[in-house]
Amino acid sequence: MNTIQLKVTTLSNLFIGGSPRTFEIGGVDLFTVTDHNGDPYIPASSFKGSLRRIVRDLTKSYAEAKLITEAYQDYLVTKQEENLLRIEEMKEKDDRFQRERVEKRFEEAIHKASAEYLFGIEGFNHTPKLIFNDLQLIETEDVDPFSIDAKNSIKVSKPQEEPNVAVNPRTYKTVRPGVEFSGEILFYMHDQLSVPKEVTARFVENAIYQFNAGVYRLGNSGSRGYGRIQVEVSREGD
Repeated sequence: MNTIQLKVTTLSNLFIGGSPRTFEIGGVDLFTVTDHNGDPYIPASSFKGSLRRIVRDLTKSYAEAKLITEAYQDYLVTKQEENLLRIEEMKEKDDRFQRERVEKRFEEAIHKASAEYLFGIEGFNHTPKLIFNDLQLIETEDVDPFSIDAKNSIKVSKPQEEPNVAVNPRTYKTVRPGVEFSGEILFYMHDQLSVPKEVTARFVENAIYQFNAGVYRLGNSGSRGYGRIQVEVSREGD
């Protein structure tokens, strides 16, 4: 298993902020993100960010998270030893400074280790991690994936004499409920971790399934009812 396949179905309107459009009187104020064909999609960064928030919440309650954390600590210790050995072999004049810098960098990373390292380790390149791809629209003939929705924005100002409440209607072009997207998550360099890939996959899948409970949402304006999704997961490439 090298890949987790995803199928995402919107259960409510979905809004992921896209590039601003030219303002038109009576037109749409905010547009969800679209690709070069004008079709909506779910950016990898959006799904990754939401899933990372879930993993952060689950870290203390799942046994798999502890095993993943320990695996990253072991990985970093091994890499630290390799780097220190390389410094000694170079025998540079400033090898003491380099050694102290490397030791501090790795010790901080080891101390902060958690299952969140599946999304990358700050300051470290080419480490075992998950790689996310954009989720693309699953085309359905003659069905418009978009929905036009109006929401009120309430702004309270306080002039010198009395408060003033202004209601500003805003129009959103969102993805409507019932639209499907597909994508994948890749396991990169996982064979360098001591934890079995099955353990990591099970933890990641459990985190993904948290979307289906409706508490965690995707995109913007979750407090307005947007962003509810249903996710189906399958594996590929054993």
